[in-house]
Amino acid sequence: MIWHLHQAAQAELREAALWYEDEQRGLGEQFLDEYGQVIERILRAPKRFGKIETVHTRRNIRRCFVKRFPYYVAYEIVGNEIVVLAVAHTKRRPGYWVGRR
Repeated sequence: MIWHLHQAAQAELREAALWYEDEQRGLGEQFLDEYGQVIERILRAPKRFGKIETVHTRRNIRRCFVKRFPYYVAYEIVGNEIVVLAVAHTKRRPGYWVGRR
């Protein structure tokens, strides 16, 4: 299975890592490490993680939470591809990324 990172999700990832690094040296790198582990878990078993029920669509959108940080990775399974749609904070702007393809 192959995966792609939506351009906006890439910006979110970078922004969050920089914010954590500003808060505490090394914390941004830890965030990126946890994100990498999320991607590995998704690639091993993409259908293991729950569909996002608030999304009223036929799209196969799911999410996997980032350990230690209040973020989740929203992704869509399209054929043999995984598209990471967002690296979203759990308490901010729910569903803002739904229109991304």
